Amino acid sequence: MPQILVIEDNRALAVVAKSLIEKEPGYSALVAASRVAALRLIADNPQGFSAAVADLNLPDAPNGEVVTEVIAADIPTLVLTGAYGEDMRERMHGLGVVDYIIKQGVASYEYACDLVRRIHKNRSIQVLLVDDSRSATLVLRKQLEVMCLNPLLARSGKEALELLDQHPDIRLVFTDYHMPQMDGFELCRRIRERHAKGELAIIGLSGQSDARLSSRFLKSGADDFLAKPVVYEELLCRVNQNLNLLEYIETIKDISNRDYLTRLHNRRYFFSKGQALYAQAKKTGSALSAAMIDIDFFKKINDSQGHEGGDVALKHMAELLRNAFAGELVARFGGEEFCILLQQPQQTAQASLDAFRQLVADSPVTQEGYHFGFTLSIGLSDQPGADLDAMLALADAALYRAKQEGRNRLVYADRPLEIGADYDGNIRNRERAAH
Repeated sequence: MPQILVIEDNRALAVVAKSLIEKEPGYSALVAASRVAALRLIADNPQGFSAAVADLNLPDAPNGEVVTEVIAADIPTLVLTGAYGEDMRERMHGLGVVDYIIKQGVASYEYACDLVRRIHKNRSIQVLLVDDSRSATLVLRKQLEVMCLNPLLARSGKEALELLDQHPDIRLVFTDYHMPQMDGFELCRRIRERHAKGELAIIGLSGQSDARLSSRFLKSGADDFLAKPVVYEELLCRVNQNLNLLEYIETIKDISNRDYLTRLHNRRYFFSKGQALYAQAKKTGSALSAAMIDIDFFKKINDSQGHEGGDVALKHMAELLRNAFAGELVARFGGEEFCILLQQPQQTAQASLDAFRQLVADSPVTQEGYHFGFTLSIGLSDQPGADLDAMLALADAALYRAKQEGRNRLVYADRPLEIGADYDGNIRNRERAAH
């Protein structure tokens, strides 16, 4: 859990800072009103602090002495001060503070707390610096390390592309314009062939004075541009802006791809991802099985437990699915219907699914004051058919047969089944009536 050290002798401002930090789930803040209290808290917390927000003028440290000691304890530090002084700002940045913030009301503390959260997230983020100038790269690397980012270095576009292949979790690339063999524009284009803008951000760099370079970088696929030599505070703002934007895009994608109630993937995501898995299995001949799963008598659960109880049952089912089929493509199709695409041979998939069916039967809902159980019917097929829809249709027909035969069972179909005339096989658009 991220723990933040707030060093502030003004009690009201300390309360504001602590409150803003702890608004974020999982974050906690400890407050020190003096240099001595701050050093005691550091000594008493061997696990350390994720960051510190420090007032520059304390009763026992009126000239920012506490900042040197906090940084010496290897704690990323943000400085807040009531008065702007260029000499003090230069001194603080020379010490390696993350930022130098002027106290201008609550907004300054909101900015500081947002930056604290950004610093904590940065610890797990890799960035790539591409520049044939060793001196420029070393300066930029040091600046990014102050922000708690993890820089990788490349001297050419070719080396950069190799590192991107080796480290697919890189989220941000800095590239110089002028480099041998491949310039920054070409590198941007090559990166965009592999990574969309919502997946990875690119910031172009150049020490040349040509005003057209920024637009050429942006047209080549970059998200931003900075002139060299890079001013640290501008770099900090641009980095935060680009990483925050990637997070916003990721959040929007996650919302659009997941079922709101269960947090499983939804039908739209299933077909998007499933098509790729199906195509790969067809191409390589690897095993792939499709399972359609339905909660038995779900309407009775809603009638007896209320719709809130039905929602609890769905969330319970989703949690069991997540635990049992981690790594497989699992989705809620709608209502009480779920689907799994398993990269397993038919016999293995059948054994896993039947064990899961029994697990659900033996695991009653006990959350949120409810206590009731339910069973599942499952249809399974490993026959690829003409396309993914055909494969799912066979599994769905097997599910329908499982319902016909009495529920709480798994039916495997390796060929088309004879089923009732009332069966609706439109997998993509059907919402099965609860039964």
